[in-house]
Amino acid sequence: MQELIRGMAVTQMIGAACEVGLPDAVAGEGTSLAALSDELKVHADVLTRLARALSAYGVFEVEADGTIRHNEASRLLRTTTGPSLHWAARFWAMPGIWRSWGALSHCVGTGEEAFSHVNGQDFFSYMNGSPQEEALYQRYMASGYPGRYAAIADVLTVAAGERVIDVGGGTGSLARTILERHPNVQALVYDQASVISAWPETSETFETSGGDRLSVAAGSFFDAVPTGGDLYILSWILHDWPDEKAELILRNCREAMAPGARLVVVDRVLQEAPQECDPLDLVLDLQMQILHGGRERTLDDFTRLLRAAGFSVPQVLSARPEFSVVQAHAV
Repeated sequence: MQELIRGMAVTQMIGAACEVGLPDAVAGEGTSLAALSDELKVHADVLTRLARALSAYGVFEVEADGTIRHNEASRLLRTTTGPSLHWAARFWAMPGIWRSWGALSHCVGTGEEAFSHVNGQDFFSYMNGSPQEEALYQRYMASGYPGRYAAIADVLTVAAGERVIDVGGGTGSLARTILERHPNVQALVYDQASVISAWPETSETFETSGGDRLSVAAGSFFDAVPTGGDLYILSWILHDWPDEKAELILRNCREAMAPGARLVVVDRVLQEAPQECDPLDLVLDLQMQILHGGRERTLDDFTRLLRAAGFSVPQVLSARPEFSVVQAHAV
């Protein structure tokens, strides 16, 4: 129980180590923490104490002489090799998120989200005005779960000549992966103008992996969704929103779709009984409430929302611990 109570300290310890660049600086054979403090331009004594504390929790190996080495856990915090949890560690420890979890009791007391309560504006508006935290958030979203884009693309059936529309598709990572597997299809990524504006920074990547088969459009899925798609994707979108807004997104998708067009939803699917859930699933359910007033959902929850918006009963194409791929048809 003591360790559970002090879990917030471990989060900040890992986040601080990543922020100063410690995981990338540690050499394979071991490095002197004193030398690393000079390289990283940080306080030598506090860096050593931080590293010793992390090693007590199984992150890094630290010797009495001040030598630090990687272990299986700390290697996951590097940015130079994958899979990496570096950006996840920094996201969960960054100021806007940290303040929000400190207001969990506000959610419990009112049923409202906590983020705007403590940060003065909703999550996405805050990120638009906080470039450093926005950059961390986008890197976190792009890194996601290692191999997730390939795992999603591998279970999708896309025929030659079909058009895929990734609604809220961010930097286009999933769309590019789909195009790599299906050379005779086209893809459109639809997201907010603030997200789309980052595309020129990686235009070379888009050219090599998508070429003229990959296009982009700016807009809000609360207003409308582009028409003309055969397969629409909502990947890690619906869990950001309470039921009424999630249903509005689904209705806008349905309005854009011809009968028989397919909708794929990628999200966690919770089990009804908490003891059958991974603990992280339920922590992330609270995270969605805290940040957005959203939630993770059961299959029955998804069925109810989809049917209300004009879709068929959903079919689970793939179920993984981190996420499920659920498909429904426009009816």
